[in-house]
Amino acid sequence: MTTRLRSGLAAGVAALTAVACAEIASPSRGDVFEWRLVVGTDTLSFHWPASSLPVKIWVEDQFDMPSHIARGIAQWESAFLYNEYAAALVSDSTTADVLVRTITAPPKLAQTVARLPSMVRPECTGATDIDTVATRFQLQLPIRMFIWPRFDPVLNDLTECFQVVAAHELGHSLGLFVHSNTLNDLMYFDPTATRLSNRDINTAELNAHGPSTMTPIR
Repeated sequence: MTTRLRSGLAAGVAALTAVACAEIASPSRGDVFEWRLVVGTDTLSFHWPASSLPVKIWVEDQFDMPSHIARGIAQWESAFLYNEYAAALVSDSTTADVLVRTITAPPKLAQTVARLPSMVRPECTGATDIDTVATRFQLQLPIRMFIWPRFDPVLNDLTECFQVVAAHELGHSLGLFVHSNTLNDLMYFDPTATRLSNRDINTAELNAHGPSTMTPIR
């Protein structure tokens, strides 16, 4: 009788522990937006594998953009409970996983490139190019981001606009390939939010814990 009781208690504790661990490991699925990229009949998702962390980001040194990108990195890193995302600025553009240019986005390099434009206020804007390559299940590195002013930054204070668009474009680079349809989200297509919303965080966590159908290649 005693042996059975102890076995039952052990089984109960194990079951409760498993449930608790599952609840901790799995992000909330209630309040999210669709983030996956649809190409033809394929629905594509991507998150950086642990072996690629920290993601290496090279930033053109103009308009104080390195500090804006660093601020955005800190925002996104703090959104994850288990360090599912980490990034670092690097000085060598040839080895970078992500390139950030402070120029108007040029014409797309190939038909396989999906451009994710953002209309951030009238002062500045941005775009991120996602190259799915011919197979659609590969992600060609480096990811290319463009952030540029619409007004003269010497005559206008574009600090907040650059901060918003930098964090927004970083969201695309970590796998949020579709814009939110909610105004209060940083990943809204024309964002005004200056920080991540719960929906931004929930969606990023769900993406990080789900399957990645794309493999980064060079």
